[in-house]
Amino acid sequence: MYAKTDELVERLSQTEGAVKSLSEDMTEVKAVTAEVTRWKLMGLGALGVTGMAAAALASLVTAYWSDIWWALRGG
Repeated sequence: MYAKTDELVERLSQTEGAVKSLSEDMTEVKAVTAEVTRWKLMGLGALGVTGMAAAALASLVTAYWSDIWWALRGG
């Protein structure tokens, strides 16, 4: 009976060590995941601002195309 108890204690200590190691790894994974999510949100924000600027420039060119064309032709 004592041999089985010792075996259970040994297996439990191994399991605790594995859980501790896994917990430390998950802490690192969560930090990396949060950082990548932040990068993604920043990238999407920059993409949106770039798209809005391009749309504004296209609208401006469309509205004043005849004046721009006239200036380019030297008129």
